[in-house]
Amino acid sequence: MSAHIHPAQAIVREVTGPDRTGQISASPSDDGRWDFSLIICDTDGQVMTDLTGVIAPSDVSLVLTVLPLEVATMSAWGGVPPVAERRRKHPNLYTKWTEDEEAALVERFEAGEAYDDIASALGRSAGGVKARLVRLGHLTAKEAGWPMGSLRAAADA
Repeated sequence: MSAHIHPAQAIVREVTGPDRTGQISASPSDDGRWDFSLIICDTDGQVMTDLTGVIAPSDVSLVLTVLPLEVATMSAWGGVPPVAERRRKHPNLYTKWTEDEEAALVERFEAGEAYDDIASALGRSAGGVKARLVRLGHLTAKEAGWPMGSLRAAADA
């Protein structure tokens, strides 16, 4: 059985809702698999969902079978823990960034502090720290690990 290689193609889709902006992207990698990314941010640029990885072409049908079932199962479980529970780990989760917090973020980032350490000090998630740095222009979307580009820039365009 021979495989037919299609010319390099990329898929990028954006979806905007009342309180979320999301992008999904997929592009062929050098090893024949698909680099895949789904990023969803709230209106402040906080990353709410980040699914990134690779999918082998031979696994696409299995992914299409399994993923909807597992997402439905998670939904039946009530989704994610309540905000109050998640705030035990990240006390400032979903709160608006203050100018002082942004200044501390930039100072720590420019000093070379690790994302997890910055997040812990500011009561945020590492994804939230990266999203804010992208929004403030101190980090590119690629540097943040988002292969499809800046969601915030797309939302503002």
